[in-house]
Amino acid sequence: MHATFNFSSGELDTGNGLVLAPGLAAAADVIEANWKPLDARNGWNSFAISELMIWRHSFAVTARFHPDRLALIDCLWKDGSIRKQDWSATEQDLLQEKRTLVRLIMKEAQTTPAATSLGVDTFAFNWGTLSVRADPRSMMVMLSIAYSM
Repeated sequence: MHATFNFSSGELDTGNGLVLAPGLAAAADVIEANWKPLDARNGWNSFAISELMIWRHSFAVTARFHPDRLALIDCLWKDGSIRKQDWSATEQDLLQEKRTLVRLIMKEAQTTPAATSLGVDTFAFNWGTLSVRADPRSMMVMLSIAYSM
């Protein structure tokens, strides 16, 4: 599925009628769209889809609700070179991967990160934040869309 992300509103249009944004999507909506239910703990409910194309790149996406209000979207970047390597990938490869995704978001959003560190770059918007994180333990690059409550 080809999705579009609106940087002005924070809406993720999944391309099949489901739009993820606070006030627009409830847990029932992602269930109806056949997203896989994940763990439900302490009032949090999570649902995932294995592939969604955003900005011409593949992501595995998880939507997190608390209790029925969309609070967070996590996107695991599947197109990066580190996912194509075996266990020989280094931490430097991981950090390069994060920088590549940050540059992609800078181009798409026409903005720069509000905060930058070795492991996380964060973009601030009026609806919340978008963070790109490099996780050296799992050797994954993750994009998190967090909505202000």
